[in-house]
Order: sequence, then C-alpha cells, then structure tokens
Amino acid sequence: MQTHEGWATLLLSAALATVIAYTVYTVIYNVYLHPLAKFPGPPFARLTIYWKAYVECIANRSFCHLHFAKPNAYHAIYNNKNRWDKEARLYKSFNEDRSSFGFITYAEAKNRKDVLGRSFSPAAIEGAESLCVERTKALCAAFERQSQAARSADMLYAFRCMTMDIITAFSFGKTVDAIDAPDFKAPILLAMDASMPVFIRFKYSDLYKNMILKCPPKLSKILSPSTAGLVDLQQLLLRQINDLTEDPAKLKSLPHSMTIYHRLLDAEAYRNKTVPSAGSLYEEAQALMFAGADTVGNTLMLGTYHLLQNPAQLQKLKKELLAVWPSLHAHEPKLRDFETLPYLNAVIKESLRLSSGVVSGLLRVVPSTGAVIEDVTVPPGVRTSQITNPV
Repeated sequence: MQTHEGWATLLLSAALATVIAYTVYTVIYNVYLHPLAKFPGPPFARLTIYWKAYVECIANRSFCHLHFAKPNAYHAIYNNKNRWDKEARLYKSFNEDRSSFGFITYAEAKNRKDVLGRSFSPAAIEGAESLCVERTKALCAAFERQSQAARSADMLYAFRCMTMDIITAFSFGKTVDAIDAPDFKAPILLAMDASMPVFIRFKYSDLYKNMILKCPPKLSKILSPSTAGLVDLQQLLLRQINDLTEDPAKLKSLPHSMTIYHRLLDAEAYRNKTVPSAGSLYEEAQALMFAGADTVGNTLMLGTYHLLQNPAQLQKLKKELLAVWPSLHAHEPKLRDFETLPYLNAVIKESLRLSSGVVSGLLRVVPSTGAVIEDVTVPPGVRTSQITNPV
C-alpha cells in the first residue's frame, strides 16, 4: 500500500514539476525569445493572451497585438492586394460568422459583398431618396417637439435614431420608429449600447458565448432587461427571414424592392447559384444594423457639434442649404441637387475626417511570408491593426 502511495506521490510531483518547467520555459520564451519580444508593450502582455482578456474586460484597455499609430500603416494592413485574413478570435465573438463582416477569409467576404453591392449602389441610394427625406423630416419634427417642451436634445442619440430607422426601412423593409422615442432613447439603441461590453467576454470564452446566445428570448429579457429592445428586434428579423426563406414569393409583399433580401435570396447573383441559409441571412442583417447606425450617427453628431461651435460656418452652410430647400414643407430637392453644393460637400468630408469610425482595431493576420509595415519587419501569424484613434 505504501508502495502505491509512493508511486502516486512521485507521479504527482513529476507532473507538477513538468507543468512548472513548461510554464517557466513559456515565460522565458515569450518575454525574451518570441519574434514579438523586440516590439514595445507591457511585459505581462507577452506572457499570455489572457492578459488581454483582463485589460479588456476589467481595465478597459487593449494590448497583445501590434498596433501601428502612423496612418500610412493602414494601406499596408488593409490593402485589397494583400488580402490578409481577419483574426478569428475577434470576429467570431460577434456571432456573425456567416456575414460579410464575420467571414474570416478575403474570398468569402468579397463574394458576399459583391452580391450586396447592388443594394448600396448609387442607383439604389438614389431610389431611396424619399425614405431619407421622410426620416429627415421626422427628425426635424422631433427636434421641434423637444424645443417646444423646453427640453434639450441628445444629438448623438437623435442622429443614431434617424440612421437606425433608415437602415431598418431600407435594408429590411421595416422601420423601428426610433425617432419617435421620448428624448431619442430608443429601446433598440439602449439595448445595443448595453450589449457591447459582453462581446469582449464572448471573445475569450466560447462556453460563456454559447450560454448567453442560446438562452431563450423570454428568459434573456428577464435576466437582462436592458437588452430587451435588441432581443425584440432580433426576433422580428428572425420571423421575417424564416417567412421569406420558406416562401420567397413573400418578397413581393415588402414595401420596396431594394431590401437586402431581394439580393441575398436571388440565386442568380451567386456563382454557385445557391442562396445563403436563414441563419446566414440573420447574421448579415444584424451586422448591417450594428455597423451602419453608430458610425453614421457619430459622424453626423460630430459635424453638428463643430458647426454649432462655429456660428459663421453654420450660417454659411444654412445659406447654401436654404437656396435649394427653403422650407421642409416645400418641394424636396433631389440628391443630385445636394451633390452640387460645394460647402455641404466640404462639411461632409471634414466630418468624416474628424470622426473616429470604428474605435477598435480590426485585426488582420500577417501571412506566412511575413510583412514590412512602416519599415518594421513583422513575423508571420502576428495580429496587426491600425485605426485613427490608437488604443
């Protein structure tokens, strides 16, 4: 009996010693010998990827990949000729794996974007003029109601409400009427904001992600009331997509023919003549909803803020706009009329320049050949990014 206990103790000690030795070796290799050891960054970030989990989930910072602050690095990393793969851990955390945003390889993403391209072509956008004008008038009416009630308006939420209404009406044929929400606090936007931190946790735990995402909708709304608006919209989209995939003839019942479903359910638009699954359609719809509302809303808010801070520039823009659209109740000008206004175009471009866009690095993986970015040799397999607001 003592012999058995002795062997067990010996094996346990050997296993423990092996784990300790491997850990020490990994630490020494990562800190001093790893190809990335020569790059600057926090020492603990070299030890393990879960240091990044700590700083993202708790300290709200981000390390553990190479971020290039110089703007020129953008063209080296995101150049279409390079066609680097996306970093799987980041992109799979959004549960949109089968969308143009979530596809990891360049070829998959391009095939989907080629199909969607016609939905967002100049001709399609021109065809959506009446929708944009209608939502613009609704926003102006909402601003007027706020003014009459002597209440200030949250410009960020106001513009996000407008963009959300336009996106849902244009892409899905149904608007969520976010503009009509009191003080522009639309449940869908509040839910989207509340859901964002959880994606960081999804990034590091598939178990946690599956537990949350597979939770029944009713239970999900009870456990997290702040995300109820998002759950409701997701269920609406799921029902719509299931109806359309089961009976494509129902596409004719949608209010216009420019929805993403008209393109994505057209077998002739695909090289293999096969339309995506209902799950893929749902993930594409969700990707468009998240990506479009915030970025456009942020840009509009930022441009408006700077105009309000510069009355002379604001008056110059108003004078130019009033020349083509003297009253909201007058005949609406066409998109082409606005495109010819030089100062309006300058304001739009400056707003885009100042806007942050996506504020998290969209990671790309350096291919097996390695790469040179801003005169820096980067080893194969390294995750890299560049954004206008360095993290």
